[in-house]
Amino acid sequence: MARRNRFKGWLAAAASLVLATAALLAPAGEAVAQTPAQEQGDMARILQTKVVRIGAIEAFPYYRHDLKTDKWIGIMPELFELMFGAIGVKVEYVTTDWGTAAAGLQSGKFDLVGGYNVTPQRALAVDFTDPLAASRIGLLTLKTPGPEYASWATLDRPAFRVAAVDGAATTRAAQKVLPHATWTLVQTNDAMLMELESGRVDAILSNEPTLSLYMQSRGQGHLVIPKNAIASPVSIALRRGNPDLRQWLDYAIQYYQADGSLKAIWNKYLPGSQP
Repeated sequence: MARRNRFKGWLAAAASLVLATAALLAPAGEAVAQTPAQEQGDMARILQTKVVRIGAIEAFPYYRHDLKTDKWIGIMPELFELMFGAIGVKVEYVTTDWGTAAAGLQSGKFDLVGGYNVTPQRALAVDFTDPLAASRIGLLTLKTPGPEYASWATLDRPAFRVAAVDGAATTRAAQKVLPHATWTLVQTNDAMLMELESGRVDAILSNEPTLSLYMQSRGQGHLVIPKNAIASPVSIALRRGNPDLRQWLDYAIQYYQADGSLKAIWNKYLPGSQP
């Protein structure tokens, strides 16, 4: 407890130091200290208003909106509550989806999106923190996988029916190696699972954590990672042009990785995983 309290003070001090450094590096004549927080950048506004807005996607185990409590749960809400709670900042959630999350950041609808796969295309539109974990792309089928599941190349045929979430980085990456498969694109993980359980598709495609969680909760299915595995780093995305906020987030990620908190949160929702 004492160590955690010391870190809360250190993290708050780090936030102030980041902003002070930005002020010192500002061009001569700029009255940074007297500029409104919203003009200084997102970190200054977050510290001034004591509120950070998170773009939340219905995609468990990363996020889920609990209708009974009206609260968001999952890996990312728990991590954000830990990080920003250490500096006395309230976390608010704004519903979005993977396909429009980057546009939501750019337009200012929210400040951050966690559990976001880093891609070169996305990096042109938004900025990213240090990685939280690496996520492999896999397939889940209810039938015993045949030899065609050995590689992406042997699955790439019109007879292979696969469902995935539209706009997700995993979907975009897999469509490049499965251009001839028959795709069903849906908006949520729940809709994707319905396609599988109804028999309308042969398999669903997503990141390994999502597929593993389905197997744990339903007690059925076969998870397959075809040969030449595709993986991408999972990170926190933020608006470009906010180096002070990105630096503070990187400090927090590094600390919670070192003290085991990030691993504990990950394993709470995905037992046995290693971020």
